[in-house]
Amino acid sequence: MEKLEKERKFLVKLPKSWASLSDLFDNLIDVQRITQTYLIPLEGEPATRVRKTVQGLTGTTSTVYHFNQKKPVSPGVHKEKENIISKAQYEQYLTSANKDKVPIEKIRFVFRYYDHVFELDVFRGVLKGMAVLEIELEDMNDKFKVPPFLQIRKEVTEDRLFSNFNLANKDLHEEVIEILDV
Repeated sequence: MEKLEKERKFLVKLPKSWASLSDLFDNLIDVQRITQTYLIPLEGEPATRVRKTVQGLTGTTSTVYHFNQKKPVSPGVHKEKENIISKAQYEQYLTSANKDKVPIEKIRFVFRYYDHVFELDVFRGVLKGMAVLEIELEDMNDKFKVPPFLQIRKEVTEDRLFSNFNLANKDLHEEVIEILDV
């Protein structure tokens, strides 16, 4: 299925205390453990990745596998094609993993703040310490309130360095960590 995705992204500092996070937890919709792996690019095709998502807040969890392609249209807007695939298909795709990239690992907190659903991605592995807040919009100029319990470092919607595709580049991790000063 192909759709037009419109989102804004913000690099954030994580709250230092559980009390600061209580506002996020009060409006939590889901917690997802995500691993996404970029595949060897095919000539003329947009970046391709597969994603394993373990969903579920408590006790009952489910694992969903996706095949995904994103093609930038304009800053923050992507033409996205995403399909659910089987575990066997996912494992087969992993045999074509791009060796110049590392899997992106993150915990995603999906929560509601006022009338919007936000996704807070807290990265693991080599990007540990980085957090990105995303919001999908109907229109890139839609008004919304940023949750006050998250301190915005800067908006990175138009900064290609902070696309997951670029964050997966092995040679960029030191540059990103230096920017984050973590």
